[in-house]
Amino acid sequence: MRRARATALVLVVAVMVATVEARAETTEDGLPLLDERTAYLIGARQFKIGVLALEYGITDRLSVGSDPPAWAARAFLPILVPNLHLKWQFYENERLALTGVVAGYGANLAEDNLPASWLLSFPLSLFASVRVADRFWIHGDGTYIFARATGSGNVDVDRADVAGGAATRAAQLGTMLEWRLTRIFSLTATGRYQVYTGPLTFNASGMTDAFTTVNVAGTLSPRVEHPWQALAGVAFLWKHFHLIAGGGYGYYFIPGMDIAIPKKTFIPDLSLSVIL
Repeated sequence: MRRARATALVLVVAVMVATVEARAETTEDGLPLLDERTAYLIGARQFKIGVLALEYGITDRLSVGSDPPAWAARAFLPILVPNLHLKWQFYENERLALTGVVAGYGANLAEDNLPASWLLSFPLSLFASVRVADRFWIHGDGTYIFARATGSGNVDVDRADVAGGAATRAAQLGTMLEWRLTRIFSLTATGRYQVYTGPLTFNASGMTDAFTTVNVAGTLSPRVEHPWQALAGVAFLWKHFHLIAGGGYGYYFIPGMDIAIPKKTFIPDLSLSVIL
């Protein structure tokens, strides 16, 4: 009898877990959901390893992660950019999902062996995904980025420069159209525009000698006030593997940080991820 009860309990738990996973990965009619730059999450107890994000689903509506592109910026910057983000889906029904994202990035701008001077950037985003037809979605987002450099010692703002782009206060709007042609295959069209740009403010203090303290304050403005981009691509959404590929034209926005490189060029778009 005890063994039968234990077996029944295991079966119930297994069914509950399978139900949660199915809900997290697909719509009610079985279509997998696109979770990058949308209001959808990867699901409870899912772990995503990808080019653009490392993500863990705490619950169906809450996940935490980090953005590899910010760490990879070490190839262009003489600094590391540790970062963390939190996603919270606070509303969802059959046709609409709303998600808030809070992210934080920090980088030490001081030269070696000098007191820390930090660049702090906090992008705050709201994502909305609307299923306007059985196989057609509109994904939109609005992002506000607050950035500031502060500390003691020498603030070297040149160390915050990424090919001419700098973290500044900014407001951006983005839209992605998704047309699902088969269960796993979609065509996408994406646009992004920076509607507001404010200067990066910084201040620092240091000792020139034992009796003299110097305070410095200034601003750093980006070269382009209203960068934009337009992309077209495809998305393959298998159960444990997602592939997004495409390209377009405009200014490249570093994923996650949303810093625009101030040069119009062809923009490749590629994202690979495995969901465990």
